Amino acid sequence: MPIYLDNPHDNPRGPDGQGWNRLSLNAHFDTPAHCGLRPTRFASLFEARTGRQRWGGYERCVGAKLASRPVPDASPDTPRVRCGACPVYQNAREHPPVPYWPDHSVLLLARVRDWPRTPGMWIADPAAGRSRVHLHTWQGQDTGVTVDWPDLAVAAGIRMTWQFQDQDGEAFWIVRLNPGAEQTAVHTKIYRDHTRHVLYAPGARRIAGVKCHGACAHEDWHLRHLAADLADLGGATPAAAPDLPERLPGVPFFSLSREGGAATIKHTTSRDFGASTMIVEAQAPTSPAVTAALLAHIARVAAW
Repeated sequence: MPIYLDNPHDNPRGPDGQGWNRLSLNAHFDTPAHCGLRPTRFASLFEARTGRQRWGGYERCVGAKLASRPVPDASPDTPRVRCGACPVYQNAREHPPVPYWPDHSVLLLARVRDWPRTPGMWIADPAAGRSRVHLHTWQGQDTGVTVDWPDLAVAAGIRMTWQFQDQDGEAFWIVRLNPGAEQTAVHTKIYRDHTRHVLYAPGARRIAGVKCHGACAHEDWHLRHLAADLADLGGATPAAAPDLPERLPGVPFFSLSREGGAATIKHTTSRDFGASTMIVEAQAPTSPAVTAALLAHIARVAAW
């Protein structure tokens, strides 16, 4: 995984051979090395979590400012700092969770909000082009929790969907990976016209039945996490069930509906799975928490 991202040092081009042109006299001012663990937007967040970092879209490398980090006599082809000794790298190796993740939330809507501009500043404004991520419930309520892009780049136990645009700006979904999923079990039996899955909580307690007509638009680990989410509901007193949203905003290929106590998740043909109709009959009474678990399942299947 690239971490130390050196500034561009290809042979300069332009009318004077030094990289200058008549369109941008400032194009090569201040091109510091960047840190591949400190993204500043969604595109570089994707790069950071998939090991595809390239210079641009990241915060500056802080190692060069620390006296104990620079590497003496480094060649142009090797990093000029000791990334392994940098506190940013050490923090990333610990894979901390997302700071202040709201308790009992399996799915959150992340909304991108620009930093407020500095009065009287223009090009030199340090807030220009900068943003943070505000976390909302799946119903759209602000949780009051704000995280930085680097927090998401190194966080363990989460997956994210692709970014989308709506009337409130840029957003994407963050879904939790349930740590209890390894203790659940999924029993599958294939019939002539459908596939049946039975989900069991730890202790062999039956938690839900799932019927898939057509292709199964999921993998087994998706069902284990769904089982763990449903098991976590325990004996919680059900609240009034909200209307099941027809779609999870920004997530294509999936639609939802409810008939009686069963929820239906329809999936049109996508790059990953064929067309499918998935009917989920949970043992827990219908409630906002059960709805959140179903939406979290969709987000996990759709996540990159």
